[in-house]
Amino acid sequence: MQLLLFILLGCNVHSLLEGRIKKSVEFANTTNSTHIDWFLSGGIKNPLEDTTTEAEKMARMITAKHNSTNWSFIRDDVATNTAENFIMVQNAVVLSNYDGVYVITSEFHHERAKKIADKVIIGNEFIWVLAPEELNDSRYWERIHIRNVNADVNKARQKFQY
Repeated sequence: MQLLLFILLGCNVHSLLEGRIKKSVEFANTTNSTHIDWFLSGGIKNPLEDTTTEAEKMARMITAKHNSTNWSFIRDDVATNTAENFIMVQNAVVLSNYDGVYVITSEFHHERAKKIADKVIIGNEFIWVLAPEELNDSRYWERIHIRNVNADVNKARQKFQY
């Protein structure tokens, strides 16, 4: 039996998060004989508006869609952006213990997320699973945010002393 790690990146936009979860559960269901550790990464971005972490929301949504005895959850309730997501992965799991490591995010977010992952976890061999859902302005904002990859990684490293 293979042991896989699914790194599911959180999102504070409910429809985008639902799209990522739908895509990841569909993909996970194609690996019926495999044990999957789900690394659910996402804290609370707006504590005045919400008191439930993205990781907790993801766990609830995944188990509502499919609850397998071959699945276990590792929750990161702290990270609030993509750079922090990958630092938390680096600090929490031994990637070499897995037969495959999959990162699930939105298609529009892939380029920036990969750049960040490559800076935080050097030499990773992640396999990317991409959800198609996006908002009208998702690609616009990604073009803005991708300019800040180095600054985002440096800020996250300072925050977690990594």
